[in-house]
Amino acid sequence: MTYIDGFVIAVPTANKQAFINHARLGNSVFMELGAIRILECWGDDVPEGKQTDFRRAVQAKDNETVVFSWVEWPDKATRDAAVAEMDQRMKTDDHLNPEKNPMPFDGMRMIYGGFTPVVTLEKPKTNRPGDYIWYELLTRDAEAAQDFYASMLGWRYADSGQTGVDYRIINAGPHSVGGLMAITPEMAEHGARPTWLGYIAVADVDTCVADILSRGGQVLMPAMDIPMVGRIAMVADPQGAPFYVMRPQGEGKSLAFADDFPRPGHCAWNELSTSDQTAAWDFYGPLFGWTQDGEMDMGPMGKYQFIRHRTLIGAMMPLLKSDRSHWLPYFRVENIDIAKAAVEAGGGRITTGPDEIPGGDFAMNCLDPQGAPFGLVGGRA
Repeated sequence: MTYIDGFVIAVPTANKQAFINHARLGNSVFMELGAIRILECWGDDVPEGKQTDFRRAVQAKDNETVVFSWVEWPDKATRDAAVAEMDQRMKTDDHLNPEKNPMPFDGMRMIYGGFTPVVTLEKPKTNRPGDYIWYELLTRDAEAAQDFYASMLGWRYADSGQTGVDYRIINAGPHSVGGLMAITPEMAEHGARPTWLGYIAVADVDTCVADILSRGGQVLMPAMDIPMVGRIAMVADPQGAPFYVMRPQGEGKSLAFADDFPRPGHCAWNELSTSDQTAAWDFYGPLFGWTQDGEMDMGPMGKYQFIRHRTLIGAMMPLLKSDRSHWLPYFRVENIDIAKAAVEAGGGRITTGPDEIPGGDFAMNCLDPQGAPFGLVGGRA
């Protein structure tokens, strides 16, 4: 378990650069001895408290700035060994000797201590297996689809650069969130129709595909490599809902599904309508590590069961119509009423909603002009 050394000091404001130079020297030794992260934070907004505060804790003077610092170690043993080594080096290394290289602050007023973390929360920098990482629209008319979604979600598009394939990257602000491609005659012959498909990250595509088959799923498109992108396969769950599994190439975290905070133009919810909820949980839970996080009673329509994968990512519900099981992505808009008008003006159709949902947003189900179902979620002015 990591271990933290914390410090609060008062530094004469005029000595800021001298402090930075001093800290870089000492911190380089800490890093050499096993520290994994060090932060030196110059006070910017340090308010006066009613009973105590940072400034009073270190008896800061008017011409001094409070500095808040901490050193992260992989464990306490590494920290203890480093402190012992530092004590020895201070006797032999003039750069670390406080008498020959004095601290640019009053060390007698420094407060410090060692701490064992008991709660640690950190936003991941990469996706993990089971995360939604991409969304793809199959459509009969790529140009018309571009215009329709751009007017509603503000999307912009770029060519993917794939040789011989008209695959267009969907961008929401600075982030790529999905792709768009026209259904080819060959795809149509095999039953392809306008639809949205989600991509779920996996550690190994081939192993996951084998697991899907063993659990009663299907392979709709065998595993294949896409240069500079990754390895993918199109599959379906035992009830027939299609989706992709993918091992992406490279590093970084996809924000196609906005799991950090609401992002207009990004997917905000993933909803499975299935002919067998119990079987769906038995399939997806072990496969992706998803868990059920409560449910909402919809009366005669059944239970709306929430899916958690670190955060809430969507829900499962009974199939309401004589349709095949399917996933439905909900994209976030800034104003649901403006989006509704854009859907209708662009030739799409609202099938349900807008309806208020828990949390104060409104959601609605739609069909685009080519018949692809999708959802929208957002607030009202």
